[in-house]
Amino acid sequence: MEIEMDIPSHCRQNEFQIRSQEDLQDLSNCEILIGNLIIQDFDYPIITFNNLEKILGNLTIKKSPEIVRIEAPLMELISGSFSMFELTSLALISFPALKWVNILDWKILPILSNVHFNNEIQGIESITISDTSLTGFSGFLADTIDNLDINNNRFLDTIESNVEVIRGKLHIGANANDAKVSLPKLKQINRVSISNVERLNLDELESVDDSLSLTNNYFQQIKFPKLSYVGGSLSLSGNEMVNDLEFPNLSELGGGLVLTNNSLVERVNFLPKLRIIGGALELVGAIKEISLKNLKLCKGSASVKSTSPVFDCAKWSRSEIILVVRGGKIECTDANNEKITSRTKDDGGELITNSTLDVEYHENKSNFAVLTTELSFIKFFTILMFSFAII
Repeated sequence: MEIEMDIPSHCRQNEFQIRSQEDLQDLSNCEILIGNLIIQDFDYPIITFNNLEKILGNLTIKKSPEIVRIEAPLMELISGSFSMFELTSLALISFPALKWVNILDWKILPILSNVHFNNEIQGIESITISDTSLTGFSGFLADTIDNLDINNNRFLDTIESNVEVIRGKLHIGANANDAKVSLPKLKQINRVSISNVERLNLDELESVDDSLSLTNNYFQQIKFPKLSYVGGSLSLSGNEMVNDLEFPNLSELGGGLVLTNNSLVERVNFLPKLRIIGGALELVGAIKEISLKNLKLCKGSASVKSTSPVFDCAKWSRSEIILVVRGGKIECTDANNEKITSRTKDDGGELITNSTLDVEYHENKSNFAVLTTELSFIKFFTILMFSFAII
């Protein structure tokens, strides 16, 4: 990016503070500004940059409830951030020639519904759009960005981007209830948090460095056909309409696996290649079947709470789960609220007394895991001693 040197001195300073039309008029003949332009407590409904083409710095417009419209017909470049905060009357911004901006940070623009931008803006590294009345988001050209955060835009029903790598977070939540999110080229990301979405397309996603959380969504399908690694936890919670889940290639979680209150998910059989859970396993819901056939290691504890009358806690507690959990006890609570608790070998294999079934880990000569139940014997011994006492 070239910085033009023959710029008038009044168009070059560290910071331009604008609070009135008169302040803005002082810059009316500037085509290029070098420095940060800050507009605050502006006392007029319209801001117009008639001649300004480039800002080599940041543009910040904030705390100006009088502003209704912002226009910059010739503006091509903002080398830093374009930030707008607390503009409660702003309804329209028009930057039809804008081709380059580094950061978009828009918050608390509750009636902003019209944005006129060039369809091919470049240079973008971070986007935050929060609390607006926008209905769609698209039109930015970037293969790699730091963050994409779109939240609390109550009419926003379309979110589209061709970004391939997000180095920081993807956060989408509390937008329109029928929001459709499509990032069809996204392959790598650090952290994902998505909620209140009706349709989701992340089909090319291969790895998540930190956590992946899908909470309180409205979609019926969750499909990650290429995802193989999540460095943190995988959390799917409160997705009451989802009944089709596919994670065919996910093999390792650096954190826990949390599946809670997804009302229509009855079978946990959609992780056929999962080998390692780096944290705890927590499953809550109307679960009828749990199949994690390739799971070799769960570093945390394991907890299952099923409301389905057909799920057999005793059978599951005797399954291969006892061999892979290394982080403490294993708990299973059935539809009758009866709990089975056991401890793994690494946790001492101690017997834990509870109201239904006591399960202990032993190891026979062939090093196979054996589970023993002692409740029936205890009952028999108690009855026998009581009989002798009567005699």
